[in-house]
Amino acid sequence: MNPTTDPSSMADPVRDLNNYLQEVQDGIDLTPFLHFTKKQMGPNNQAVHTVTYTFKNVEIGTGRGTSIGQAKSAAATQGLRYLRTRGIPPG
Repeated sequence: MNPTTDPSSMADPVRDLNNYLQEVQDGIDLTPFLHFTKKQMGPNNQAVHTVTYTFKNVEIGTGRGTSIGQAKSAAATQGLRYLRTRGIPPG
């Protein structure tokens, strides 16, 4: 299979964010502190979805897209960037 077209080899920001939280602190799984909310604006045939990730009540990423998957991926990418650059929020 071609790695550039094989879906299993493509980046999955949501999975990457979850994996990061499972591995970042010595054996402590931090994924229970990760939550997301989703909103839809506009009619179903022209919807814009917004997903916001929070970690320990700190907003770490927001994404928008024409599908929930797009919005979730964008928010997870921002969230992972936030955690890698600023560290794990206290609390």
